[in-house]
Amino acid sequence: MLIELKNKRRLPAIDIFRGLAIAVMLLVNSLPNFEQAYPLLLHAPWAGLTLADLAFPGFVFIMGTAGALWFPKHEWDNSWDKFNTIFRRSALLILLGIVLNQLPILLQHIFYPAAGVSLWTDIAEHGRLLGVLQRLGLVYFFGMIITWWLRSEKLIAIMALLLLVLSSTCFHLYDTTNPFSPDNNISMLIDGLFPGAAHCYQGKAFDPEGLYGTIAATASFLWGMLAGKQLTLKSAPVFERVLLLLVSGTVLLIMGGAWSYLDIISKQLWTAPYVLLTSGGFMWLLGLLQVSCSLFPGFTEWLFTPFRLLGHNPLFMFVVPDRILLFLWYLSVQGMPVYVWLWQNTLLGLLGAPLSILFYAMLWVVLWLPIANFLYKRQIIFKL
Repeated sequence: MLIELKNKRRLPAIDIFRGLAIAVMLLVNSLPNFEQAYPLLLHAPWAGLTLADLAFPGFVFIMGTAGALWFPKHEWDNSWDKFNTIFRRSALLILLGIVLNQLPILLQHIFYPAAGVSLWTDIAEHGRLLGVLQRLGLVYFFGMIITWWLRSEKLIAIMALLLLVLSSTCFHLYDTTNPFSPDNNISMLIDGLFPGAAHCYQGKAFDPEGLYGTIAATASFLWGMLAGKQLTLKSAPVFERVLLLLVSGTVLLIMGGAWSYLDIISKQLWTAPYVLLTSGGFMWLLGLLQVSCSLFPGFTEWLFTPFRLLGHNPLFMFVVPDRILLFLWYLSVQGMPVYVWLWQNTLLGLLGAPLSILFYAMLWVVLWLPIANFLYKRQIIFKL
């Protein structure tokens, strides 16, 4: 991990977009009570789309957008240096994700030790191998290599569609009658082979960040890559670039709506219509942010300051708050997690549920803004 102290020229629209994704992630992960929260703040149980289901694909999409800016900067690097950088970043993301996944087991042994069970045995038998950072690492590697290999925007778009067709087709070939059953589908089959049910999310037979979903998630990255290429097209003025971006987003939204009659919209399975609908919406959001930054740069950056600050240091804001939150869930007071105890003894009595749950989670997001501002002012960026 590197700590950079630089003041590179950045695109504010990308930082704002990334910050919005981080803010949504912080918000939905910090609910003190998931049973009484607004449904919009919870992941769809299987099929459907909520606010919570937009954070992760937003990360994947904007990672692709940032990747489009990376290639011109390294245009004259030799092939080995390019590959080494891409592979190293991917490998470090995967390794960091695996290490962080073992923290719940470590905290379990610290706060609630069980006799006769060693930490290392528990990790070896039940440690989760896949997760958000692992999928980001895999998607980054395959997405960057595909872009490097194909180069052409048309070919990248075709590849993104082919990946979605492949993902969808295999679902239907595996089970022609109920291809997206929550009890039996091709993604679950592959999870059973690797990493195995004992190493899936919460010991279930299915992992929402399993290997199979990486196929369609790579398409999300490629749509983000195309958005970045359109946004930085040198041969057209900014408003033509944005128009191209909005047209592309509209096409994806129409395709996603049509595809949803064939496949379900599911974040857990990362289905084709889920990719198309989220990517199309993200293209619109990024385009509108770019228009606002171009017409009213000072006002836009001021208006979106909290999100720009969060988006300036994505890796730090992705990792650190979530680990501290996990610790607060394990640390108990009066027989309950301290994080829940604080909610019950403050906002719950004033506002009641579910409004107090929303405000409590929003306070958690706000608490990280001074830290984000500190890192921004000193241009400190944690990156791999």
